[in-house]
Amino acid sequence: MSRFFCCVTGETSNSAPPEEVFDDEPLADTESLNRLWRDELQIPDTRSRGVEVIHIAEPDATLFPVTPPLPANCGRPYRWHEILHSTLNFRQKFYLGKGNFGEVYRCHFERTNEVGAVKIQAHNNETGHKEFLAEVTTLHEANHPNVIKLLGRCYGRRNRAIVYEFMPNGTLGRHIFDYMRKSPIPQGLEQPTRVLNWVTRMKIAEGVAEGLIYLHEVLKVINQDIKAGNILLDANFVPKLTDFGLATNVVVNRRGVEKRSKITELKGTMGYIAPEAEQSHWVSTKYDVYSYGVFLIVLFTGRRPYNQNPNETVPDDKRKLTDWFLRVWARYGDVPEAADTALGNTYSVEGLTRIFQTARLCISAEPQGRPPMRDVVGMVRQAAAFPVRVVPLVKRGHTI
Repeated sequence: MSRFFCCVTGETSNSAPPEEVFDDEPLADTESLNRLWRDELQIPDTRSRGVEVIHIAEPDATLFPVTPPLPANCGRPYRWHEILHSTLNFRQKFYLGKGNFGEVYRCHFERTNEVGAVKIQAHNNETGHKEFLAEVTTLHEANHPNVIKLLGRCYGRRNRAIVYEFMPNGTLGRHIFDYMRKSPIPQGLEQPTRVLNWVTRMKIAEGVAEGLIYLHEVLKVINQDIKAGNILLDANFVPKLTDFGLATNVVVNRRGVEKRSKITELKGTMGYIAPEAEQSHWVSTKYDVYSYGVFLIVLFTGRRPYNQNPNETVPDDKRKLTDWFLRVWARYGDVPEAADTALGNTYSVEGLTRIFQTARLCISAEPQGRPPMRDVVGMVRQAAAFPVRVVPLVKRGHTI
C-alpha cells in the first residue's frame, strides 16, 4: 500500500508543540496510542484543486526497530509532518542528493525558522537503524567548527530522518568533479564555480584535519568514511565533516593506548578504504588517516579516488588513484604535472610538494607507518606557509 502526501498552504502556528507529543516519535508508555493515531490519520487528496502532490511509496508493513533507545539530548525531536511540510512534500527543487542511508533535501522549519538539510532513512536500507544511531549518538555530543551541527531528528516506527545545519556550498565533491554539470542546482545551493584556488584548498585541507583530531581525541570515534562527498562547505568554504553512519568508537587497552578492532561488515567508498580494513576488517584511527591521505590527493589533483568506468581497459590493480599517485611520485619532479588543472598556474610548488609528501605518509600500507592526525595538521600548516607563485604550465596527458 502506498500513500499520497500533499502540502496544503494555510496558516501555521509558531508556537512550540507540547514537549512530549510528537507524531512518529516512539514513547515507551504510549506507543500503541501513537500507532493508532498514525494509522487513522487521513491525508486529504487535493489533486483536483491544483495542489502539487508527490507520490511517496511507504510500505505499511515496514516498521523500523526502536531499540536501543536514543540517548538524551540528541537533537530536537521533529514530527514527521513537519519534515513533509519543511520540504514541501520532498519537492524536487529541494533535492540535494542521495547516499546509502537515503535521500537528502533542503528544508525550512517555520516553527523554529531554521533552514537545514534533512536526510531521510530509506526503508530498504538494511543497516539503516545502526547508521541512524551511530550518526545521532556521535553528533549530539559534537561541538566543533569543522563538524556538521545536528539540528534534530525524527525517530519513529514508520519514518526516520536526521536534520543538519544547511551548507549553501554543498559538498566538496561538487566543486572538484561537477563544476561543468549543467543539471539544475537545488534551491539554496551555490553554483559550483571552481573558486577552489590554492588558499581555499589549503583552508579546506587544514579544516578537515582539525575535524579529525577532534573526532579522534575528544569524541573518541573513527569516522570510516572520509571523502570529498562527505565534506560540506559553508558560505565561506569552511569544511564540515558529515555522514557518521559508519562511525565506531576508538578502542583502548588498560594503559589507555589505542588498539585496533574488528568490524563485521566492510562499508565505505572505493579508493578511500584502508588496506588493513579491506583485507582483514581491522579498523583504528589510522583508517581515517589513510582516507585523509587519499582525500589530499583528490583535493590537489582533481582526480577521482577510483576509476569505475567499465568501458576503460584498466587493470583492477591500477584503478585506484593511490596507484597512479605512487607511480607519479616515484618519478620525482612531477609535482606540477600532478596538480589539478583547475589551479591554473598559481600555487606553491614547495607547498604542493609538502602536501604530497604528507599524503604519501598517510597512505602507507602499514598502519603504524602513518602519522597521527595532530602531526598531519602540522605538516599541512607548513605547506600552507610557502608563498604562492606563478608556475609554468605543463602538458598533462595521462590518466589513472
